Amino acid sequence: MAIIADDKVAKAIAAHLGKATVAPAAPVVTTATTEAKEVVLKDGQVLFSSVFGYKPNFGDFGITVASMPTDGAIARLVPKADVDYVIQKNEAALLVAGMEDGDKTLITGPTGSGKSSLVKYVCAKLNRPFIRINMSGDVESASLFGTLVVRGGATVWEDGAVTEAVKYGAVCLVDEWELMPSEIAMGMQNLLEEDGYLYLKEKPGTSDDRTMIPADGFRLVFAGNTVGQGDTTGAFSGVGVQNTATIDRFTNTLRLSYLTQEHEINIITSKSDVTKAVAKNMVRFANLIRASYEQGKMGLTMSPRTLINWSRKCSRYDVQYALQVSFTEKLNPDDAKTAQEFYAKVFA
Repeated sequence: MAIIADDKVAKAIAAHLGKATVAPAAPVVTTATTEAKEVVLKDGQVLFSSVFGYKPNFGDFGITVASMPTDGAIARLVPKADVDYVIQKNEAALLVAGMEDGDKTLITGPTGSGKSSLVKYVCAKLNRPFIRINMSGDVESASLFGTLVVRGGATVWEDGAVTEAVKYGAVCLVDEWELMPSEIAMGMQNLLEEDGYLYLKEKPGTSDDRTMIPADGFRLVFAGNTVGQGDTTGAFSGVGVQNTATIDRFTNTLRLSYLTQEHEINIITSKSDVTKAVAKNMVRFANLIRASYEQGKMGLTMSPRTLINWSRKCSRYDVQYALQVSFTEKLNPDDAKTAQEFYAKVFA
């Protein structure tokens, strides 16, 4: 089946990339066939599988891979791909599909499950500018949206991180979003709407001067440990209940869980010098800790981040002492005793 490419999309992509826009003399016709179905590709698109090296479980689809920006201010925001990154395949495909559709995405999952790493890796593969904002209870709107500053004897407007993302067409990751004060959340409401915009109420000038229409490619991704309805576990201090109107605006949601055993083993061996046999025991130990934590028997769980740190410490210390300095010293005496029993069980 043949399709006709969307000329408006082609022009928008070209403008974003700083390339000359050349209107095609005739409609561009593109087809691509996968084993399951025929995929419709718009002009400038390629198959997801051709970039990421696998087909998603819901089927292949067309994606837009940008050329590296020629503007240095934008190019510096494009991350470099981590060659050792072990991708969570289905979740990555869901994120990319949402970005392609212009969705506002919410990613949830336990600490260290790879939420921010996933977004950064996807941006690197797609050559997309990436800005990460870590929220806190005392974050100020000036740092996010902008403020007036004195420079060279003159008062000028300086953009905040969100404003830069809107201006440059970047993927803006709002990390730990549940810590965001309600007044900041309200400042993001317009951006979370379909065809949303940013209104800079503190910026001098007319309403037109204060209104910013996002550049092509701008996407909002929120990430956190909860879905914004509070924390029932008591594990995430400072997490608040977010406005229902904010939660309702997300059009793409995905949850990252801890990785499979084989996946975590691959990550550990790719980022350290430990053998696969040792990595396997490390993951077994971590799963015992996690199970105990989920049952309310321990106060601290073990994230993939801690596993990687533990494995790297093994280049200096033996396995048990590396565990002590990277994890068990954080535990209270009762939990530390339980961890020692788990260690003896797994590594005996």
